[in-house]
This record gives sequence, C-alpha cells and structure tokens, in this order.
Amino acid sequence: MNYGTLLLVMLLLAAETGQDPAAEKFTAGPMVGAVQREGARVWCRATKAQQTIDAILVDAAGAEVARASAVSSEERDLTVDLLLKARLEAGHRYHYRILIDGTVAADDADQVVVGPPDANGKTRLVFGSCASPKKYREGQIWNTIRSQEADALVLIGDTPYIDSTDLSRQRRAYRSFWQDPGVAALIRRTPVLATWDDHDYGKNDHVGLLPGRENSRQAFSEYHALGSIGDGQSDGIYSSHSFGPIDLFILDTRWFGKTEPSQFAADQPTLLGEKQWQWLQQGLQASRAPFKIITCGMIFNGSTRPGKTDHWGHYPHERQGLIDFIGENSISGVLIVTGDIHRCRHLSYPPSEGAGYPLDEWITSPLANTVIESANAPHPSLVFDGGETSVFLHVEADASGPDPSLQVKLVRGDEKVIHRKKYQLSELVAKKKASTGQ
Repeated sequence: MNYGTLLLVMLLLAAETGQDPAAEKFTAGPMVGAVQREGARVWCRATKAQQTIDAILVDAAGAEVARASAVSSEERDLTVDLLLKARLEAGHRYHYRILIDGTVAADDADQVVVGPPDANGKTRLVFGSCASPKKYREGQIWNTIRSQEADALVLIGDTPYIDSTDLSRQRRAYRSFWQDPGVAALIRRTPVLATWDDHDYGKNDHVGLLPGRENSRQAFSEYHALGSIGDGQSDGIYSSHSFGPIDLFILDTRWFGKTEPSQFAADQPTLLGEKQWQWLQQGLQASRAPFKIITCGMIFNGSTRPGKTDHWGHYPHERQGLIDFIGENSISGVLIVTGDIHRCRHLSYPPSEGAGYPLDEWITSPLANTVIESANAPHPSLVFDGGETSVFLHVEADASGPDPSLQVKLVRGDEKVIHRKKYQLSELVAKKKASTGQ
C-alpha cells in the first residue's frame, strides 16, 4: 500500500467512526516542536512504557526524507521528542506520520511541517500568554490562531496555569493542556515554542529558588519539543530560533531571578543571571537577521497592578543594561514581546532611553477570558491599552524588498484586529554616538 492510499484509508476510517485515528494511540499529541533548516522535532505521549515510537517525514511526492525512533519510558512520563534530521527546503510542505511498534498510529492530513523561510523571505509568528483552563470560548481562539498558518506559535508563560512544583501536578497540567481539542488540532501543524512565567514555574509572582523548581524544569522539558534549553544541563529554559528575517530570543525570567548579583550592579540582584546574559548578548551580536524579537512572560516596564514586583521595572539596572547594550552595539530591529498581566498593551520607549531608536514593547495577554483592570496603569510610553479577552499577537516580517518591514497586530479570537503598527527596518537602526575626542 503506497503512502497516498494509506492516508486515504486512515481518513475514511476516521470519518466512519467520528474519531481521531490517533485518539486511542496517544495520551497527548502529536505536536510539532522546533523546526530548523536542519530538521524538525515531533512530540507525542504514548499510552504505556516500552513502546517503540517512529516518526517519518515525507515530501510532497511521498518519498521518505527522514526517520527518527524512540522508546517511551516512565522516566519521561511516556513522552518522546523525535528529531527528524533533514535539510528542509524553505517553504516546502512536508508530511509526517507516526508509528507505534511498527503500526501506523497517526497519519492525519494536518500533520504538516513547513520548511523555515529564507533570510530574504517572509515569516509569520503568533505569541500568546495566560491560558487559564476552562476559560476559552469554545476553543475559538485556537481555531483563529490555526488559521494564521504561522511558522510558530510562541507561548510565553502561564500556558498552562499549574501553581505547583509537584512533578505529578506539573505533568498532569501540561497533558491536559495539550489534550484540549482546539489546542490538539493546532499543534499538529503549527510548531510550538515556549517559555514559562510564574504560574507554570510554580507559584504566582515568584522567581528564583522556589522549592521543587527542578520538577517544573523536568516537566517543561518532557512536554515540549525544543531541543536544548537553558544551559543544556540543569539551569533555565531559554532558547533561540531563526525564522528567516527574524531571530527569536525566548528568555527565562524566572529561574535565575535573585539567585546571584547582577552583572550590571554588584549590589543588586540579577533577573536573567550571568549565563543567560552572556547567551543573549552573544546571540544579539551574532544575529544577521533584519529583526530580533526578545520575548518573555515578564513585562519590560513597571506599570501594572499595585504591589506586583515580578516585572523588569523591579530590576531597573538589568532593564537599562539591555537597552544600553542594544544602543552601544548598534543592534538594529529589536522588538520586545511580553505577557503575564492580563491586558494587551503597546509601549514605545524613546531613543533617549539608550537604544538609539524607538524600542517598542507589545504585551499580549490573555489567551483566555480574564482581564485585570488594575493592570491598566499609566506609563509615559504607553501607546495603546486594551482590556480584551482572548487575544494573541501576530507578527509578520517581510525582507523581500530593499527596506524590510514588520507588521504587528493584536488580534482577538473572533479575528478582530484591535491595534496594529507597521515598522520599516530603516526606522529601527541604532545610530552610533559621536566621538568626543580631544
């Protein structure tokens, strides 16, 4: 039986039974994880230990281009992260299928991997945070995100809410999140990247040495397909990814907070930690992409509900250190994307703060239906504030012309755009400070 016939049989069986053909084969997934030019990651959770899980990547003609295999185990809570190594062509649509113990278990038409864009091409990314369970409008927002056909969905924290570092509760919360019907349909074809914020780190508003945080890191690693995270060993979950005209830096603003002195002020606590700072600075300097997006759950200012301390405004030395680094190294095209506060906002920090051009922050929150009115705090750089529910951020970069552009918009689950802005790279260029030589 060839690939096309096999796929048709699977779809006919699904139509006859009214069920997902993979529903009884997995307890979560399949999900597409990080996709790079050198290959793609596919994730799923098996039903029992010692099952052999194979993932196969095929091209449009049905020819196999990559295969990966793993065995499920209790140590990883039955989850497997399969790396399909192949040179992926930009914009080329591949299909993947999954076998369990040699039998096809998942071969849906939506199991698609798209090769990442070229540097001079176009890319679309979607960002979201704050996905409190059972507070969606019939999954509408996930369907709307799915319709964007983004090159990645970037979940920047409280996705999901867990509020515990107990390993079993961490695992159970992620499993339930990926099993949501709207989410499950989305992640089969839209690559998922992520970091955490306070509620998935373990406790509201907390950073740093939270008891049991190693369990949070273990569960995060098991229930995502990102490859190496943090320092690659035991600290943090930060990661970076390239999407043609965008280099994406996903920060961890929880793990290192207050665990050591700041490299910018020895008498003040760090937020990112020395390891992460070195990684971020090296990555920004090495980037050749027109645009660099720095994203995390924690907002990049201090204007939020009274008494809240988990924001960059509580670490002004590190906030200013990042801005100064951008300006002093003439790093152009930086955009900051954050979440957490259950409001969607747009702020534009003036060139005089140190970047050398307007440095904009977009806050996207919440994916679900709870708004915090007290987070509508004044700020001199505030451009837009929206107390909206079911909101995500859509970013589209186009480097096909002489002056690359970036379109950014806040979109509701009902597809209404509530705020937008277009940037040209020429507007986001840091100007070197003139020498004051004698």
